[in-house]
Order: sequence, then structure tokens, then C-alpha cells
Amino acid sequence: MPEYRTLNPEQLLKWAEDNKDIMRLRTDRDLLPGGYMAAFSPVLVAWQASDIQSQDGHLILRNVNYGGNPMERTTILHSVRVPLDGIEAAEVILVPLGRRGQRGPAYHVELRFIFSADCCPEFLSLADSTTGTDARFPDLILSWEAWRPPQQKFSLREGLDESVYALSMRAFAGSQLFLEDSIRNREWTGYRLCMPGGKTGLQELLKVALALGDGVARNTIHRLLQQDSDTWAAHAPAVESESGREDMVWRELHARLDTAKPADIALEDLPESDQSYHALVRSCATLTRHAVLLTVWRLLDQGYTDGVNADKLPSAELAQVEGWMKAVAHADLRRVFLSAPAALRFLLRNPQVLPTKIPDELDAAGLLEHEGGKPREIHYGRQAIRPYAVDGGVKRLD
Repeated sequence: MPEYRTLNPEQLLKWAEDNKDIMRLRTDRDLLPGGYMAAFSPVLVAWQASDIQSQDGHLILRNVNYGGNPMERTTILHSVRVPLDGIEAAEVILVPLGRRGQRGPAYHVELRFIFSADCCPEFLSLADSTTGTDARFPDLILSWEAWRPPQQKFSLREGLDESVYALSMRAFAGSQLFLEDSIRNREWTGYRLCMPGGKTGLQELLKVALALGDGVARNTIHRLLQQDSDTWAAHAPAVESESGREDMVWRELHARLDTAKPADIALEDLPESDQSYHALVRSCATLTRHAVLLTVWRLLDQGYTDGVNADKLPSAELAQVEGWMKAVAHADLRRVFLSAPAALRFLLRNPQVLPTKIPDELDAAGLLEHEGGKPREIHYGRQAIRPYAVDGGVKRLD
């Protein structure tokens, strides 16, 4: 059995204070307070250090995954400066989860943002380096995932119980995720988005997606830290100086999580009761779809209507959890069969929860690029189009 290690409050505070620090983790061993895998830490936005108003505005992101080695089970998390003016395209990515990459009913869904060659995200830890040649990378991927302790394996069926997994939106340099998926023989299918407002729409999509993920992350980490600080308080050392220092660190960590979003992108977060993972209602597919649709509705309110078929544009509301779902999560085979009619009725009412339905839905609303009269599908893989060129940048497909 592996020996787990929980990051202590002093380590967490140092990470919270230093925008240029790098955190190298053992993927299946290192834990945050509360027992969740530190390697699955959600992306956080350093709002006070970001500038989203000026023409050359930028976002500072924490916990961007790049440079780890999946074979030795290491994960490296960076702080990154993302230039808003550099976004030139966005894609919805579908990744089949079948054995050895075979296509089946289960898909992972992500948002990929592609940047121009001369205006890319930059690793802050390398930005001032006097050695090497480049601290930049060409694409950023946002991925909603089930956050859990390392000894708790992921199960789609158990994910129907919303109390089993927490929710985390992780951020990756695209090449890191493509490498990990390639090792698992998983190819990508990309659908290029047509957002109203052009570049303004792409910038709004990134800000909305990050605001949603950041809001859930801060509430979740608050709860995890509160559990651990309560445990510490119950067994506080008798020495007053140690107790006072530890208590101060906990308070400082909580205070840093209370940074409010700027008014420019203020939006209603998911209710706290809905901030856990659910395999049908709050999954990678439904939350990626939610971010896209929420952004388009916001853009329509701002007067950006180009290309949108508003009559076919779905609402940005999420489906509701139903009673049969939790029962199925822990049911025997007989109960699973008995619940089948309820499941079919739910899917008929909410076809959008199926990842393969999302491209059709977005296309009907005028939100996908076309090629030859059909939505443009871009197949990325070792035996298909490789998303990166020999110079390390994104392969240009236009």
C-alpha cells in the first residue's frame, strides 16, 4: 500500500503566496488536506494579479499541468500568464474512453483554446530565465473531472451518486494532455467553435469557463481546509506559540480563497449544493456545454448576435438529479434493470447529457465551423493529424 503524504499548511501558504513557484507532485501519493489528490488540484485564477480590462489584458492562472511524467506518476503544476488578445480559436474536444481507445458510449469532453504564434500563454517560472529559448506554449485545455482520494477508483455508475466525488476543473498545456492520452491510445475529435463577436466571444468563453471552475474550486477547497483545520484544532498542541502560528496559517489560507471575481465577469456560480461531480448532470460533457451556452447567452445580451440561430439555442440550465440515480449507483444488477425505464425517460428528456449529442446541438445553434456543408471534425492522434508542428507550435489547419 502506498505511503500517502499530506501537504502541510506552511507548504500550501507558500504556494498561495508565490505566483512563480512550481509544485512537483507524486500523482498518486501527495494529498491536500481533506485527503484529495493534490495532482488533481483545480485551476485557480489570481484575480488581483490579472488584468481583464485593458487591450493587452491577461489572466494569471495557478495549477496548470505541464511537464510531469505519467510513466513515473509525477505531476508538475505551474503558474501561467494567459494573454487574452492571443486567443485565435477554441474547440470542443471529445476523447473516447473505451478500452485501448476504442469508440464507445463513454467520452471525455474538454475545451481547448488555441493561441496565435506570437501571443501565447507563458510559464511564469520560466519567463525571466536567462537560459533556454522559450517559456511559452500554444494551447490551453480546461477539463472538468471527478476529484477524489487516490485509493478511490473512478466509476461512472458510482458517479450517479453526487456525494461520491468532488468536482474539479483542471487546466493543462495541451501537449501534456495529448501525450497522456496518446499513451492510453486515445485520440481526439475536435469541433471548432464559431462564437458570436469573433475574438471578443472567444475571450468571453475563456473568462466564463475559468470563472465557473474557479468558483467551484474555491468553495471545495474551503470545505477541505475547514475539515482539516477543525481536526487540527481538536488536537491542538499545548504550546501556545505553535498553536497560534498554525491557526494564523489556516486563517490566511481561507482569506486567500475569498478573492472575489471582477465585476466584468461576475456571474452566478453553481449553487453550493450542486458543486459535486455527477456522471449525468454535472460531468465533463454537461459542464463544458454549460460554459459554451452560458457564454453565448451573455454575448447575445451584449449585442453580439452574428451567426447564432437563437431559435435553436438551448438554455444554459443543467438537468436536475433524480431519485433513481443514487439508487443505481449502489444497486445490484436486478435494481439496475428495474431502473432502466426511469433512465431512458431521463435521456429522452435530456439528450444533451450524452457527449456525442453536444456537437449536433451546438451546430443547430450556428456555433460550429463547417467544411463541405457539415460540421468540421478534426481527428487528432498519432495515426491521424498531430496537433503540434515540428517547431512545437500548434499545427495550422487552415
